[in-house]
Amino acid sequence: MSQTENIHEDPVPVAENPVLQGNFAPVQEEVTAYDLVVEGTIPPELNGMLLRDGPNPIAPGPGHHWFAGDGMVHGITIRNGGAQAYRNRWIRTKQVEDLKGLPAAAISPNQPMKQASGSVNVIGHGGRILALPEVGLPWALDDELNTIGQHDFDGALASNMTAHPKIDPISGELVFFGYDFGPVSLRYHVADRSGALTRTVEIHKPIPTMMHDFGVTASRVIFMDLPVAFDMAMAVSGKGLPFRWRDDMPARLGIMSREATSDEVQWIKIDPCFVYHPLNAYDDGDLIIFDVVRHDRSFVKGQLEGGGDLRLERWTIDPAKELIGTELISDRGQEFPRVDPRVECLPHRYGYAVDFGLQVGPGSLLKHDLENRTVETHDVGPAGAASEGIFVPVGDGEDEGYVLSVIYDGDSGGSHVRIIDAQNFTAAPVAKIQLPQRVPFGFHGNWVATG
Repeated sequence: MSQTENIHEDPVPVAENPVLQGNFAPVQEEVTAYDLVVEGTIPPELNGMLLRDGPNPIAPGPGHHWFAGDGMVHGITIRNGGAQAYRNRWIRTKQVEDLKGLPAAAISPNQPMKQASGSVNVIGHGGRILALPEVGLPWALDDELNTIGQHDFDGALASNMTAHPKIDPISGELVFFGYDFGPVSLRYHVADRSGALTRTVEIHKPIPTMMHDFGVTASRVIFMDLPVAFDMAMAVSGKGLPFRWRDDMPARLGIMSREATSDEVQWIKIDPCFVYHPLNAYDDGDLIIFDVVRHDRSFVKGQLEGGGDLRLERWTIDPAKELIGTELISDRGQEFPRVDPRVECLPHRYGYAVDFGLQVGPGSLLKHDLENRTVETHDVGPAGAASEGIFVPVGDGEDEGYVLSVIYDGDSGGSHVRIIDAQNFTAAPVAKIQLPQRVPFGFHGNWVATG
């Protein structure tokens, strides 16, 4: 039964909704705490803020979906071998003002659609901290996570921005896209190192689809036009997110030069599947290597059901022959893949992910060696659940650095940050930072270094 056929069914009550229970449940207060308790030794090279973003719904109703809800950003400040502070803040939308009485931040006159909550990802670029939604404009935050207002790139961006931009480690460019539901359903954008928007390309395609992420190499971008389509009937009903899996739609990848100034996309068909998150992409001569977490299907039914297995695959794209080769890297269920940010868009050997079951949520952390095709596990214990592992470089080698992850402890009901030596991944963490409150399961985050 399709989601369109399901829209008249009774929505899941709040008290029975699995994405409002346990560590999926929202926290109720904004907290600021200093001089956090540390077990072990924080490497002195780590100076910056670990940022986490996710939905923290204030007043969820029946049928609430994990992907929806008011945005909340969490930040842990680390400096000079100490954990200086923790704070969490709702992003100050008009809804947060109406429900919590917290004054709303300024919105852009370029707001393309209903205000988005900025609940998916948070990045640092061009001296700014940006909280990113799935669709809509990003929100600019200050160093204490207060919401400054919507960021429209000084008026240059008048359409949606993806939650998954890529930062080119060589040029410093921010490469991103936005999908929409109107006549132009996809736009490609580039901002320079300072954060000034320098390029927008409108791309026309027949059906508006959910395009959560994409791939970027040193020279090309890869759009994933997969069969999860916008559903007007669901949008009108107001029940659930307005997307559904469509067996009648083709799946395809779109290859375009990063320097393109017009709609110059080469579309190549692939077997039907869905990808929320790639690990990374890079050029291999004329070929493209694209490592992705592949779901058989998504948005078939239910809150967390993906409609099949999920696994890490390598797609080798040959644009000249319009062929895509597929190689299984790991059949272990996983999500939230990441690489060392110094090799994003470039050849990589290592990747990090979270052991993940769609019905039970996150588990331990994984490290992949893509050269030797091995995987190591950092065990967080039977009651533990890891968030996305964020790689922070220290040293010159690709895996020289630390993986930082916010861990939920189901026994205590609390959360802590683990700092894991990436080259000694299976060992105990070099440090644990105890947090003053639980951090709910969210989506994405990043490390913003300071001098």
